Amino acid sequence: MSCPNTGALTYNGGMNLLRHVLLIAPPCFRALSAFLAPKNCTANALKLRSLACLTVLTCLAQSSSHGADAAELKVAVAANFRAAAQEIGNRFSQKTGVAVQISSASTGVLAAQMRRGAPFDVLLAADRARPQALVDDGSSTGPARCYALGSLVLLGADSLDTALSDPNKSLAIANPRSAPYGAAAMAVLAREDFAAASNRRVVRGSNVQQALQFYTSGGADLALVARSLSPDSGVPVPSEWHSRIEQYAVLNARSHNADDARAFLDYLTGPSAAPVLASFGYQPCS
Repeated sequence: MSCPNTGALTYNGGMNLLRHVLLIAPPCFRALSAFLAPKNCTANALKLRSLACLTVLTCLAQSSSHGADAAELKVAVAANFRAAAQEIGNRFSQKTGVAVQISSASTGVLAAQMRRGAPFDVLLAADRARPQALVDDGSSTGPARCYALGSLVLLGADSLDTALSDPNKSLAIANPRSAPYGAAAMAVLAREDFAAASNRRVVRGSNVQQALQFYTSGGADLALVARSLSPDSGVPVPSEWHSRIEQYAVLNARSHNADDARAFLDYLTGPSAAPVLASFGYQPCS
């Protein structure tokens, strides 16, 4: 029985479209198709069918949304590793079809966020101590895995000794309390060779990326930053001048994408990611 007015025709057209959608919907939705058959055009029937339409479409939207969330891997990375992580994430996505969302901050900030329940799946830190602490307190299922060794470069000078001994040269570094590259920079400045410049102005960024921004914007004469941020320029700092910068990764114990997260870490620490790591100036862990 067809409905004799324009509103009914629009309704019937919507019903036909919805029934086509139901053919590819989960079986639980298909059971509603019989209820949507146009047996009569009373006001109550139209109202009930409209309610059924809204229910089905809402369920479909929620199902689609949950599927999208499950397919996206959220990776929090130390600021020094953001560009490398983006490149590696793109390659991982091309290989697996799993989208990777990158966010970055200092290692200390990210570790604190993970401990408080931040909804990312993987943490790529710039040290070993904080990831291991997350494993020890149950915030991560562990184990902590080394994925790269980092290094420092000095920007703004041609000589380490001359520049770092000059008290008139201001210097940008990352905050040593929350950023491992900042702690490494402080170890370099603490050397006896540079004692004459102990009163220099030191500008501290919240992370190593911000320290670089201070330098490039003219806020400091020099910068001690991760080599990954300037792989083709700067004066390399000898690794023996500071503690080894071991960068470790852990899974978030609250992750709902544990399998994809483990696959990403396997990819990151495997041979496929090695050329990308090398191009950003990182060394292998072993």
